[in-house]
Amino acid sequence: MASRPASRLGVRPTRASVPLGVALLLALACGLLGPGCLKRRSDGNAEAELTRCTTCHGDASRQGDYLARSAPPRDLLGASDPSYPGVGAHQIHLTASPTHAALRCQECHVVPDEVRSAGHADSDRPAQLTFGQLAKTGGRKPRYDSAKRSCSASYCHREAQPLWTEPRSSAKACGSCHGLPPAAPHPQSERCSACHGDVIDDDRHFIAPERHVDGVVDVKGLDCAKCHGSSKNAAPPFDTQGNTSTSAVGVGAHQAHLAGGAFSRPLACNECHHVPDAADDPTHVRGLPALVQLGGVAATRGHAASWDPQATTCSAWCHAPEPASSQASPVWTSDADLKCTSCHGMPPPAPHTQMKDCSRCHGAVVGPDNLSIVDKLRHVDGTIDVAFDQSCTGCHGKLNPAPPVDLAGSSLTTETGVGAHQTHVLGTATSRAVPCVECHVVPAEVFAAGHIDSDLPAELAFSGAALAYRGKPQFVAGKCENSGCHGAIFPQDHPSGGSNTTPVWTQVDGTQASCGSCHGLPPPPPHVLNSACHTCHQDIAADDVSFTHPELHVDGTVTFEVP
Repeated sequence: MASRPASRLGVRPTRASVPLGVALLLALACGLLGPGCLKRRSDGNAEAELTRCTTCHGDASRQGDYLARSAPPRDLLGASDPSYPGVGAHQIHLTASPTHAALRCQECHVVPDEVRSAGHADSDRPAQLTFGQLAKTGGRKPRYDSAKRSCSASYCHREAQPLWTEPRSSAKACGSCHGLPPAAPHPQSERCSACHGDVIDDDRHFIAPERHVDGVVDVKGLDCAKCHGSSKNAAPPFDTQGNTSTSAVGVGAHQAHLAGGAFSRPLACNECHHVPDAADDPTHVRGLPALVQLGGVAATRGHAASWDPQATTCSAWCHAPEPASSQASPVWTSDADLKCTSCHGMPPPAPHTQMKDCSRCHGAVVGPDNLSIVDKLRHVDGTIDVAFDQSCTGCHGKLNPAPPVDLAGSSLTTETGVGAHQTHVLGTATSRAVPCVECHVVPAEVFAAGHIDSDLPAELAFSGAALAYRGKPQFVAGKCENSGCHGAIFPQDHPSGGSNTTPVWTQVDGTQASCGSCHGLPPPPPHVLNSACHTCHQDIAADDVSFTHPELHVDGTVTFEVP
């Protein structure tokens, strides 16, 4: 049989000239050994069957079937260095590894029935590639660039373009084909085992490498907790990166919100995030960080809720109920405990009423200790539960609208909110009962302007007897000064004037209300120097200096009859 030209046998060297001895060997092997070399052996000789291709390439001493033995190294030139295209990454593909099963020769080449089959030894090098079904999975159109010696667009290597002549170990190649994790719309979680646990374990070791790069993506049943959260709920920890520390943005205060705390109800996931119908929803697996879409209670009353991913702070109604406090933007990754005053003051600033007894108006939510929340489902839910007696005594006073009790719940006369209220409102044996309107504006209703929309202390607006006798009353440093009620008829520096014309509001011990405290007994000239009050004022005073009609005393009018 005549031998084929060397150029048709594909033995043209690419890096160096083929030694003469090698050329002769190839010629003898392929042209002079007779037809037994050139056809499929079927004579029952098992060893011959296993070595039939290794005459030209591969290694007959290698273990495995005839195809495993036939793949380079050695190539047609006798080369074994992977930098030769005829050698390259053959063995990485043909041999099973910790990350994949052995590939069949047919996945890249046509395997001829015999050496003389068309397209086998009758064409020039390099060998013609005919990609199989695996490389074409998903409608891909793989190709090999012989100039660059790289493979592209194959299912096996996805978007990567590995160099055939620079093979890498499985450990170095991990993630080079599809990313760790793959790009969106794949979920952006690095916990591969959460979805692919039948193939890979939690440490990214393949427990079934034969099911990797096999044309089928093995995915276990998906639910929210497969990628983040736990059996407790779907919120981190764990986050999609496997983090459990609250200092990680993916973890942060998730559980504080989802589980609720001592002060608040559990929040639903969709109050901060879109909750997808399926795991592969494009709005879900868009990538990291997660898309925050504040809604629900966060946007109560049109609040412009926002999330700052750089500062990891949240600005929402939940943490800034109107009026906002100075701590209205909590840090998501902080472990600091929230307190009653973290979101709103106690009480909140005006126009909220300046009462510290929260339970008086919010008793359905706040306990009588004003610290505990008795119904967390109704706290931080976007609705302010207010239920209180809207009469005057609903907030202050008890037997009448004047304290005690004051807005802070105190009944001590040493407190400014209490002081001498009852002495004035009830009157005494020497004076009339003073109407509230002579010291304060009395609102038409509880929400009237100027009533509960200003800060403490209450605003005074003197009228009536306080303005009598040239009085110009004012309340200064806890004392009432220059009022007609307490002796404004005389200059305050008059040597005979009353010694207590500026009474201390919180001193309610009777020492400031004795007869003569305000105008002297008798008053100094030009008043007649006679201490028998009843002589001229018999309509209100008795001869023992007691009052027969105290309701006519300290009323802004002086009545007398000259004997």
